Amino acid sequence: MTQVLEVFANTGEVVERDRTKAEETQFKADQEAAAQAQAQFEANAEAAATTTAAAIAHAKSLGFTDAMIAVMYPNLGS
Repeated sequence: MTQVLEVFANTGEVVERDRTKAEETQFKADQEAAAQAQAQFEANAEAAATTTAAAIAHAKSLGFTDAMIAVMYPNLGS
């Protein structure tokens, strides 16, 4: 099992101990949740980049220049 370092602020005592089975289970669940959240964040960022690129391509297909797109949508980028 993994070690846990506990520091008691009121006494300054430091205790190093093994995690309990419940703590180990929670730690693994938290790690999995963090990995899933990171994967979702990356998927959302990729989707946003794809949508932005499509919006810019569409505007250009309508004859808008990069300068015009930048003025109309300053946060879009081109």
